[in-house]
Amino acid sequence: MATTNATILIPDISGFTEFMTTTELNHSTLAINMLIDAMIKAVGNEYEVAEIEGDAVLLVRKGAPPTREEILNTCMNIFNAFHYQRKWMQQHMVCPCGACQAINNLTLKFVVHHGPVAEITVGRFVKQSGPEMIIAHRLLKNSIDSNEYLLITEKLFDEVDGTPKQDELEWLSSSEEYPSIGTINYRFALLNKAREKVPELPGLQNDYCVDNTCYVERPIPANFRDVYMVVMNIPGRAEWVPGLHKVEQDIPAVFIGSIHYCTFDNCQVIVSPLRIKITEEQIFYAESHSIPEMDLSLVYEFVFNKLDEKSCFFACRFLNNAQSPIPEEMHTNLLQGMRDMAETLTAYCSKMEVSFF
Repeated sequence: MATTNATILIPDISGFTEFMTTTELNHSTLAINMLIDAMIKAVGNEYEVAEIEGDAVLLVRKGAPPTREEILNTCMNIFNAFHYQRKWMQQHMVCPCGACQAINNLTLKFVVHHGPVAEITVGRFVKQSGPEMIIAHRLLKNSIDSNEYLLITEKLFDEVDGTPKQDELEWLSSSEEYPSIGTINYRFALLNKAREKVPELPGLQNDYCVDNTCYVERPIPANFRDVYMVVMNIPGRAEWVPGLHKVEQDIPAVFIGSIHYCTFDNCQVIVSPLRIKITEEQIFYAESHSIPEMDLSLVYEFVFNKLDEKSCFFACRFLNNAQSPIPEEMHTNLLQGMRDMAETLTAYCSKMEVSFF
């Protein structure tokens, strides 16, 4: 069993554990994957990704310990990438489930330790183990009264060349007592101010022209959020939208700006979500529809109003988003297609036996 000195760095995400329904578990998993991907890209080649541990990443850097400045630079790069991606997801999400709505509350903490680790080869996998690896993982459970901090074990904190450079963080000393391990001393700094410095995203370019076009309206005997989830699930529309054969997309997710190629009997419609507004009583959702072969640029608006827990009032309309007017015959066909869509949506939702929530 080979042993080598290594720096152990564990960024750990908090904020999803209370969401356990099928929909929310699937969506939280997608969100975690996107966040972890952003974090790993921020690390670059500095550390080896030893393992993905649910909501955390185990990073290992073999050799002598890095300076505190290097540790801070690495952690802040990960921190900024994480929160920038979180902000992007919050801005672009179109789902009202608990996991997606909780994106704003996600936090990130770091544990950094250094010491000898053993490498175990199991089949084609190499795992790091040993007492120092156990210590690093145990430190994720500590008495720090915060979910967002940087924790460095005392030995590593002092193990720098010469006098440590000053940084902007306020370091505090603490310790934990663990069975079979003993007392572990460490320093930690809260990252509240660092979070405030994460760059803001540019605003969404999702404006479109609005007029007084009437809505097609109808009651649907299903919860307004469930009906919205059926409409929002663009890849699943082939199950109920008349004439729609298949939906193709580059990324297996729906968010503001995602592109979905919907193949109908006589054309292909390029669909992309534009905006969403969610309240306790209503969901408003809009998406663009581009039909190149017909030279059409449309915006479809959908409104889902809650009547009670088992029924809602659905409304939809389409708006011309191009400079030239829609030919009358084409307008008539589009209107009839939207009425047919509302009819099949009502029938489809009436038969749903399981709620998304």
